[in-house]
Amino acid sequence: MKGRINKKNSKKEIPYKLYYWLTGIIIFLSVLFFFRTSLIMYYYIIKEKLAIGEFGNANFQKSIKISEAEKIQAVFKKYKNYAFGLDISQHQGKIFWDSVQDIHKDIPVSFVFVRATRGAFTQDAFFKKNWKNLTKKKILKGAYHYYDVNRNSTLQAENFIKTVTLDKGDLPPVLDVEDLPKNQSLELLKSGLINWLNLVEKNYNVKPIIYSNDSYFIYHISDLDLSEYIIWTANYNPIKSPLHQKWIFWQFTEKGIVKGFTQNFVDINVFNGSIEELQRLTL
Repeated sequence: MKGRINKKNSKKEIPYKLYYWLTGIIIFLSVLFFFRTSLIMYYYIIKEKLAIGEFGNANFQKSIKISEAEKIQAVFKKYKNYAFGLDISQHQGKIFWDSVQDIHKDIPVSFVFVRATRGAFTQDAFFKKNWKNLTKKKILKGAYHYYDVNRNSTLQAENFIKTVTLDKGDLPPVLDVEDLPKNQSLELLKSGLINWLNLVEKNYNVKPIIYSNDSYFIYHISDLDLSEYIIWTANYNPIKSPLHQKWIFWQFTEKGIVKGFTQNFVDINVFNGSIEELQRLTL
């Protein structure tokens, strides 16, 4: 009788032991996989920090084509006695301003334009912080508005005016227009641009700077009378100078690598003159 009972119990114990073994194996493999994944993630995080943190911007450098790098060097060489600067927005993320000094070797950051607003209601998430840090560093600074070509121009001017306070020594306000309208005609867009410029000039008592790319100036708003405005044009092609003959600022690359910037590239600009001439444009 006892022998039979023990035999039955042994048959019941086998599945339970197998269950425990399988559970243990699964837990072991899960822990092993977790640590392996954590080590891999840790490796790449550390690797990225070494690449783009305070140690430099090596990963950015690798992604620049040789022709782009050569073009940037050519502009630095041709305009070495001119003032160079940057334009930034929230797309650059957190900037380590204590590290921001030079654009290239002995070429200092002479000015920075900061995006303040976009459209009728949006403020740049990093505007206040960037504006404050630039004031501390005593770098010439200016604020720009990214124009929404399908929004009311008066509301957009009001958005900029209520966001930006310009002081003595700041650069004139900037209107940035890059797109073509979908909900209105090109003629209405042009009227809106002039309205924005007039409203902002009336508020700050200075004519704004107008920014766009060479193609936009030539093919879309060439009939606008902008003769009294400072022209800031963008052209990333390997050229010796912009197509717009009256350019004052030239944004010649969007692939800039500057110490202190660890998220995304930064636009680099050259002012068509010396730092002393640039200072004469300030309020």
